[in-house]
Amino acid sequence: MDDPYVLLKNCPVDPELPMLDLDNPVVDKRNRKTTYVAEAFLVLYAELMGQQPIGYINVNDGDVFQDIHPMRSLMATQSQKAAKSIFFHKDLANHFVRPDWVNILGLRASAQNEIHTSFVRNRDLLAYLDERVLKGLREEKFHTPYDDLTLSSPNKRLGPAPVHPILGGATDHDIRFFENRTVGLDRASQELVDEVVRALHALKKRLLILKGDFVGSANNECIHNKEVVRIGDEGAVMNRWLMKTVNVRSLDMHKVHMLPAQVRIVNG
Repeated sequence: MDDPYVLLKNCPVDPELPMLDLDNPVVDKRNRKTTYVAEAFLVLYAELMGQQPIGYINVNDGDVFQDIHPMRSLMATQSQKAAKSIFFHKDLANHFVRPDWVNILGLRASAQNEIHTSFVRNRDLLAYLDERVLKGLREEKFHTPYDDLTLSSPNKRLGPAPVHPILGGATDHDIRFFENRTVGLDRASQELVDEVVRALHALKKRLLILKGDFVGSANNECIHNKEVVRIGDEGAVMNRWLMKTVNVRSLDMHKVHMLPAQVRIVNG
């Protein structure tokens, strides 16, 4: 895919937003956010683009509208509740239901803080790596654990994630990867992981998401991270708030993995 991202500016956001409790921002949002402008925009965009938003029972108890917002107990994790950088990844990189699109809307962010979202297109990464590396990445010699939010939830215990190739799967250019979480099962395979990391940081393009900025990305056609580059307002870091939906092409394709009597909430 040539253009796996969409950037829109000046998108509608709720005129008033509560300051969320850092101990449990998800529950606090449910109790205190009484307008739904951001949610309506995310649903409208998905509807116009033929996307189906989904939730995961292990991520915010199945909320379809997920908050990228710090949470005290998870600030040091590689999750949407982190306060620090999140390494290059695809959302739910090795999950049995990986989203086709990830849509993010900025609700509250300070321009004094350089907290970037960086992207690399699959096609640029594959063109950068030599044939020896690409061949090795197609072997089932890598492991990526399930993401931190999925593992931290008591709702559904998934057990160990399967061994996998980094390259190949649903398509010949499909990539399953999470920097510093994906590991090679032997020394040669780990060297290939290191090559991928070097390539990603050489190719990355940074974007600063502020209030009203919307980024839609094709999750299986690009890879992204969150980079905390410079902090000018520490307090604003703790209250930075982006809202996202993860979306699939078809609910029917994944119905075997949905909760009983649910059409869009994944059991895991």
